[in-house]
Amino acid sequence: MKKMVYVMTVIWLLTGLLGATGCGGGAPSAEFVTQPVTETSVRNAIKDLSGTGVALKGNIAQIQVLDHLGTPDPNDKIIHVYYKPEVWDEKHAMTTAVHTAIATMKTLFKNDKVREVVMWQQGDFTDQYGKTTTETAIRIVMDKETADKVVDWGTVDERAWGDYNTFFDLAELQYVHPAIGRAL
Repeated sequence: MKKMVYVMTVIWLLTGLLGATGCGGGAPSAEFVTQPVTETSVRNAIKDLSGTGVALKGNIAQIQVLDHLGTPDPNDKIIHVYYKPEVWDEKHAMTTAVHTAIATMKTLFKNDKVREVVMWQQGDFTDQYGKTTTETAIRIVMDKETADKVVDWGTVDERAWGDYNTFFDLAELQYVHPAIGRAL
């Protein structure tokens, strides 16, 4: 009995510690849900997102907030997030892109003015002559209509660990760099 109480206490403490440190995805700031969608408000909402597979912290290169002219509301926005994480190989690049997109989209789509999110994972690629350039590695897009259908982002994230392709049943995979695609 004493051992069980000890184990339960350790689990309780670890759960509290993980929640306090932001592990597990993080929650959007209450302000972002209602504030105007600007580069600064988006950056503040996503810059500290964390969790396994999420690669935004310290890796955001650029954020663009564009007016969405294809909707009746002139205040609707399209958000482009460019980030450059460290990845080990092609499969890790895909996994990182998917889990970072899930965490970011979960956060940004809570603001009703966000109509589309485009995630641009950047990477360094070296050609046959030894020249290295930073290019788009993976681009993933989701619109508000699709995001509103997601009942449980946690379940979507868990399914993507088993097979990152399951996320593309929801989001639209726009682009995979040929060097990554060949290796998968």
